[in-house]
Amino acid sequence: QAQHGNHNITHKMVFKSNLGFVFHDSCSFEVGSEAEFKSMKKFITECVNAKELKEQIHAIWQVTPV
Repeated sequence: QAQHGNHNITHKMVFKSNLGFVFHDSCSFEVGSEAEFKSMKKFITECVNAKELKEQIHAIWQVTPV
């Protein structure tokens, strides 16, 4: 059974080689709880409504193991 680590979607991860790349990681939904999904949804809603460009989401991707 797959396990996932602890992630806080509000925690920023910044690439040292390019400070313009800021990432946020969420827990896996397929093994996560409803609370994790609600946390992610709240974060995205806040970013969608953000006035400042640097606080907005510019891309979302999903990783699927093969």
